[in-house]
Amino acid sequence: MMFRKLCISTLSLIVLLGLWFMQSKAYSYPTSYEDMDMSPVYVASTSGSTDTSIAETPATAVEQAATTYKVSRGDTLFKIAKSFEIAVDDLIAANSISNPNQLTIGQSLTIPLVAVAAASEGQPKIIKKVINTTLTAYTAGFESTGKKASHPTYGITYSGIKAKEGRTIAVDPAVIPLGSTVFIEGIGIRKAEDIGSAIRGSRIDVFMNDLGQAQEFGVKKNVKVYVLDRETV
Repeated sequence: MMFRKLCISTLSLIVLLGLWFMQSKAYSYPTSYEDMDMSPVYVASTSGSTDTSIAETPATAVEQAATTYKVSRGDTLFKIAKSFEIAVDDLIAANSISNPNQLTIGQSLTIPLVAVAAASEGQPKIIKKVINTTLTAYTAGFESTGKKASHPTYGITYSGIKAKEGRTIAVDPAVIPLGSTVFIEGIGIRKAEDIGSAIRGSRIDVFMNDLGQAQEFGVKKNVKVYVLDRETV
């Protein structure tokens, strides 16, 4: 009796081993993505700060090169060098200045090694002003403008044209004149087309279509902005 049970157990084990062997041959597990008939999946990193959430908006290249600054009333070499975060001696050397105390309004100075917007091909990059700003974002919606979509001037800027993401910013005209083209570090080229009751001093409001994106943008302080000369654009 015991011998019979032992034989049955042995046969059952042999059958189970045979079935397992057949299954392992029927499906070969891939050892890499190349062995599969599909592409590997890449997951985008979400570790960046909100400062980089606008990286898709820049519409212009940035290059590290010499640029030109046009001297304004009240400028000194120290003030200009500080604005561009370069040494006064480097500024003097780049322009072969013999008398640092004599600057002329409208005089063009070469600013060495500054990250600026790449102007149109063949045109110089002339900067009129450099300011440190606080950036916020706004939309055409009621939350930002107090206007609903049914309002006749919904989405229309103070300049009279329709606001456009990737182009429009709201400024204080006393600091940045309407119509000015600026280069905002980390964002790119924008145009001063709008104003706002809360936009005073060096604050800038960046126009966005999506309210959620505008809220996520938050407040960004000490952002360097270059006001470009009209000859550049």
